[in-house]
Amino acid sequence: MKLELSIDSKPLTIEIDDVIAGLLAARLNLPAGVNQEVLLAGYLSEKGEPWTLDEDHMRRRVLRRLILDIADPALVIKHLMADK
Repeated sequence: MKLELSIDSKPLTIEIDDVIAGLLAARLNLPAGVNQEVLLAGYLSEKGEPWTLDEDHMRRRVLRRLILDIADPALVIKHLMADK
């Protein structure tokens, strides 16, 4: 999933796997059927602030935050069980 972030009014494009996007959506309790790309991009844009250094640094910073948000074994199991 390609996400267009806006951190301190600066654009940043990141690409995340659909499974990772699903885990973050589960963490945020996003309802099914909504445009999750927009909501996930807004969440990650907010969590990525403030803009420091360059795009590569910001991309790594956002991805580290993403890992911290989904690094919960119970969340992974919940997401996997939702498909059944």
